Amino acid sequence: MFSDFLDERRVIGDVFVASLTPQQARPAADVILIPGSCHGFWAWRFWQPALAAAGYATHALSMPNHTGAPFLPEADYLKLTPSDYAARVAMVAAALPGRPLVLVGHSLGGIVAQIAARMLRPAALIPVASTGADEVGGSRVEVDPNRAILPSPEDAARMWFADVEPEVLEWALSLLTGESPATRNAPRGPEVIARGDITCPVLVVGAGRDGSTVPPQPALAEWLGGDCVMFPTAGHDIMLERQAWAAVRRVIAWLDAKLPQD
Repeated sequence: MFSDFLDERRVIGDVFVASLTPQQARPAADVILIPGSCHGFWAWRFWQPALAAAGYATHALSMPNHTGAPFLPEADYLKLTPSDYAARVAMVAAALPGRPLVLVGHSLGGIVAQIAARMLRPAALIPVASTGADEVGGSRVEVDPNRAILPSPEDAARMWFADVEPEVLEWALSLLTGESPATRNAPRGPEVIARGDITCPVLVVGAGRDGSTVPPQPALAEWLGGDCVMFPTAGHDIMLERQAWAAVRRVIAWLDAKLPQD
């Protein structure tokens, strides 16, 4: 029996990459899935196979010191910024076979995807419950630069989940990893990402019951010059919630409409 997908796990530099690629037809694009703060490749547990089944080669990442990835010395890890993560996304993109590129980023991964898009000029960009440039808004409070960020399970559940199966919530909370404080503290001014830097089609996916500090997602979509779709009953981790399937179907339909067809 032959599988419909090639399931490959590898480390590129200091990034863990879990790839799921259709084998029966040439993939329409390479989709890099960038997790949010304290999350790893596992955050795309539901979206990744759905995108692969729709004909997209998918590559879910864990940044250094997250699930599956190599560990850096603490002093180095605590200095990693969104721009440092974006450079790692570019490194992963360089190892892909040259198909059209789509960047999907959740929360912190959303600003990482935006910065990477400034460098890579992808075919499409999809921020999900995403942070943005400083001028877009949101409530970005600086944290202790000498300690990794890791909310308690109770705080994580309150901030990031609204409508999730209990067993999925327990599983996700058990996998959260301490995050570099520099990802929160580093400025996100025009030298990092400015209005007009993103020229590809953009779809912002927002959650109506998001308990995090991300800016209003329609405002982010307007700033990026893109489309926005909101899911009123979903929480910040929409990719793991009951609305995950409805959300990824909207993403796939949007990609199918926006990407060049053979």
